[in-house]
Amino acid sequence: MSAQNIAADPKASAFLTANAGSGKTSTLVNRVTRLLLNGAKPERILCVTYTKAAAAEMQERLFDQLGQWAIRSDDELRADLERIDESPHDLARARALFARALETPGGLKIQTIHGFCEKLLRRFPLEAGLSPAFQVLDDLIGGELAARASAELLTLEAAEFRATTEARDRLIRKLKVSGFERLLSQFIHQHDDLKAAFEALMARQKNWMLGIFQSLELDELTSPEEIIADYENSLYWPGIEGLARSMATTEGAYNQKTGAKLLAVIEAHNAGRFDIHDWYKCFYTDKGTFSSHTYSGKASEADRQELHRLAEGVPAVMNQARAAEIAGNTLDALLLFHAFSNIYQKRKTDEGALDFQDLINKAKDLLSRGDMASWVLFKLDGGLEHILVDEAQDTSEDQWVIVKSLAEDFFSGRGQVSDAQLRTVFAVGDEKQSIYGFQGARPDKFSEARQYFIGRAVAAGQSPRVPELILSYRTLPEILGFVDAVYNAQDLSHALTLDYNHVITHEAFRLKEKGLVELWPQAQPIDAPEVTADDVDIAPVDAGARDPAAKRLARQLAATIRSEIENGRVVFSKAGEPRPLHAGDVLILVRKRDALFEHIIRELKMAGVPVSGADRLKLGDHIAFQDLRALMRFCLQPNDNLSLACVLRSPLCDLGEDDLYALAQGREGALWGRLRDHPETEGRFAEARAFLYWALATARDLTAFDFLARVLNRRDGEGRSIKQRFLTRLGDECEDVLEETQALALKGEGIGLNGLSACLDLFEFRAAQIKREQEEGGRSVRVMTVHGSKGLEAPWVILPIGPQHTSASKDDLLLRGDDGSLYLCANGRKGDTAGIADIRAGKALKDEQEGLRLLYVALTRARDRLTLCGYAGKKTPKGVAFDPWYDLLCNAFDKLAHSVEAMPLKAPFDDLEQAQTAVIRLYGQRSATLAAEAAIAPPEVILPDFVTRIFAQADIDAERGRERWAAISQMGDEDREDKERAPSPLESQNGLGRYRRGNLIHKLFEILPDIVPEKRGDVAARYLDRQPDLNASQRREMAGAVMTVLTDPRFAEAFGPDSRPEVALAGSIGRSARGDAIMLSGRIDRLVVTPERVVIIDYKSNRPAPNRAEDAAIAYQRQMAGYVALLRQIYPQKTVEAALLWTDGPKLTPLSEALVNLRLDEILVR
Repeated sequence: MSAQNIAADPKASAFLTANAGSGKTSTLVNRVTRLLLNGAKPERILCVTYTKAAAAEMQERLFDQLGQWAIRSDDELRADLERIDESPHDLARARALFARALETPGGLKIQTIHGFCEKLLRRFPLEAGLSPAFQVLDDLIGGELAARASAELLTLEAAEFRATTEARDRLIRKLKVSGFERLLSQFIHQHDDLKAAFEALMARQKNWMLGIFQSLELDELTSPEEIIADYENSLYWPGIEGLARSMATTEGAYNQKTGAKLLAVIEAHNAGRFDIHDWYKCFYTDKGTFSSHTYSGKASEADRQELHRLAEGVPAVMNQARAAEIAGNTLDALLLFHAFSNIYQKRKTDEGALDFQDLINKAKDLLSRGDMASWVLFKLDGGLEHILVDEAQDTSEDQWVIVKSLAEDFFSGRGQVSDAQLRTVFAVGDEKQSIYGFQGARPDKFSEARQYFIGRAVAAGQSPRVPELILSYRTLPEILGFVDAVYNAQDLSHALTLDYNHVITHEAFRLKEKGLVELWPQAQPIDAPEVTADDVDIAPVDAGARDPAAKRLARQLAATIRSEIENGRVVFSKAGEPRPLHAGDVLILVRKRDALFEHIIRELKMAGVPVSGADRLKLGDHIAFQDLRALMRFCLQPNDNLSLACVLRSPLCDLGEDDLYALAQGREGALWGRLRDHPETEGRFAEARAFLYWALATARDLTAFDFLARVLNRRDGEGRSIKQRFLTRLGDECEDVLEETQALALKGEGIGLNGLSACLDLFEFRAAQIKREQEEGGRSVRVMTVHGSKGLEAPWVILPIGPQHTSASKDDLLLRGDDGSLYLCANGRKGDTAGIADIRAGKALKDEQEGLRLLYVALTRARDRLTLCGYAGKKTPKGVAFDPWYDLLCNAFDKLAHSVEAMPLKAPFDDLEQAQTAVIRLYGQRSATLAAEAAIAPPEVILPDFVTRIFAQADIDAERGRERWAAISQMGDEDREDKERAPSPLESQNGLGRYRRGNLIHKLFEILPDIVPEKRGDVAARYLDRQPDLNASQRREMAGAVMTVLTDPRFAEAFGPDSRPEVALAGSIGRSARGDAIMLSGRIDRLVVTPERVVIIDYKSNRPAPNRAEDAAIAYQRQMAGYVALLRQIYPQKTVEAALLWTDGPKLTPLSEALVNLRLDEILVR
């Protein structure tokens, strides 16, 4: 029986370790199918995976297998059942499994641990002490709440927070602004780990503050100043003065220099300025050894002995002083963290929200309540009978607690009765692939959990299986042999497993084909020639900071990939059939998304090789996001010259560099004023001006999400949408950015950030990171980090290695020991005690071991070919450690019999002196070539039938009539967007744009009605004071206009309890004469709904205001008619009225029903 079938045996629990590519997921799927074949109920099986993608893949493979069984012939089905060691006789049961799995209420439980916990808590919210309507925070909203908590922490001043505020102020002084920001960042990003460590600290010792000092070998709460003062007072200064004068008068430069140092310290002591560091330097070198230059041969023996006696105690005192400083800083940091955690938790509670760790903690608490846990599990689909854990090495300690709670009764009572009712636990993992230590995963916890469950099973009289899967179905033997050489030949196996004597062994299933490992020479940095003023007029600011080696390596990779594709280099299908290489067969792995990562993507695109783009995009760093953000800034502040310049150069306006220069050069006022007054009536400037007028008007009426959607769907004179213009200029990956930008705006609305200004704040500080799934089966090169490649594979894997440095400046300020202790080290490594240095060394060792496991993951993604390359950096900076991946790989080649071939003289090496002798080292052999596919050209896309049918139906619908969406606020002249009238000089309001006054007044009407009347004036004044383009008279005029309306009793109903501000609505008001469905959307400034009637009120700030609605602009009348038409459908039993509220006067002009109907008819016939 194979190891896989042993592990998949449903009649016993199993805990297996598995090499990369050994079929872990297949084994797990086979175990589920065998459980179902043996009568297990689908709803009582729980499969826990690490990621949503892994859960989706597992479910897809399971349903694929069950679906195939439902339609296979009898002989084929028998063969399948025999392959997984099941009886081939009950074919009807096997065929029925697919339908049985599909019909399971709620579906099969294949989910992440967080998904399971969320489902559990939603089923039992009251038992868990939660609101039934709780929401789960994503990283973005959670980060926003944490940032608000940080901001609140900085403004605490109340007397009850005195200890916290004093601790905060001391830390700011010690850490400076940048260090304090690092500490707050650690509070946010490591909140759950720090909270657990802090709670454990308080649980261990009642007087936890004293415990911090005792852990640093201090008997009491003290300070560095007290320790140093006690030491200073313990010294016999008259004797020291005598020694100093003796040394100063003794012949010899060293003696006299030491005497001078001692006299300087004595003088400082007498003046009350004793400095222990100066005292230390009298005896010791910077390296901490007693200085051989303290005295020379002429010094007396008595003076020598006295110098040694005085020197002996100094290091211990300094160590105590450092310990006291660390303890005091730690105490301050923990007080501050405790306050931050309470604020953050309160904000989450106020929002009714849980983050991912809260899900784990709440579920763990719920399942740890004795009888409550049994009742909960029974109510959860009648209880669980089988638990399967995938990627067990990445499961954290808290998650294992939940799994143990779920399986608590598996090995007692009912769990021991018979094989037919046996309840089992299955876990599969690989310590060698534990690479998520930053998320709490620890490989030793998998080992502990495995031993726990094995012990429980044996005690229950069961015989658990513990097979090891070492046979790789993925990788060819040459690559596996190289992996073994990397770790075994260099005694690195201790980094991969907890067993220091374990020999890393891989066996290959694929023995017919030959694999290849190739190692390129490193691309070396080239010292750039000095650039003088005679060479260039203007040099780039960062020209001297760029190392071209990374770019040259990227260019070589792109050229090599293209060449191999064009030459038809052979790779093998999973069935073992040779075929030509295409771009989708190439997977490039980097350790981090740095300059090399960007160079590779750029060079592949320039070489014409299809590439999927970055696997993750930071939204705030992408130019498309920045362009849309600039547009929002302009709409809020038209005189923002930089934002307007960005908008003009972007795909939004498509002006060139020369156009912008011509527009901006020599102007006296704002850039917007220059564009607004530009004489051009047709052409680029006129189009840009029309778009910006439209954007200013549109932004006033819409939420940020609606505004962005309207912008991206707006079409230019050639019929192209702005979204299409972005994609044309910036590429397909830009589509993800545009969609995520709109999604971010929508999320902002979910937490009350509706307006453009509020959403812009979210855009400025909380731009999300987009994860772009890059699965197998595509036709483009995939470039990603090693962490992102977990679970993936490719015929050809390329691992470019750049210089990896770890710097002390990047260490966490709050260090955590293995025992859970916490220490704030404000002075870096130079301020460490011996114990703190040990903690750092232990952390560095763990990081090194995880780095070697990361290398293992990278090497084992390859199926047929593995290319190793890299570039060297400049001299390693002082105070950093080097991470020698490339050296390890070179050493492995030295242990293997390998061949060499000349390195093609291309980008990275053609300008090196050693280029003529550069060689590639080969282990294995290159595959042959076949007739190349047309892989560089994008393959023809064949649409499925259902897509073709959709487009056909769309064409039919187009013949019958189109839906025509329009903004209600723009139901005026037909050519309004294309032919904006030139603004009158009188409309400028002394420099204020024609829409600016109206926008500000609208904003005040939105804000002030919710403010108590006596504070409205102050709020209005503060808001207008923040507008830099307003002068004092403009501020007074606008505030007065708004306050006059709000205090006028005639308008009390508009701002009473039955009114609502900024009400969005959209819908159809019928079909036009041409048969088009007319779809209107807009935002009502104020809506009043009473039991008998509905009143629509729209603010207008034009001056002078008309006395009758009939005299208002046609666009305003049609706008109100559109609102009335939509609200008549929503409130058919009520009278719908409309009125314009003019701030000039102020006055209210109602629209008669006849006027509304007249304008509505005009809309329908347009």
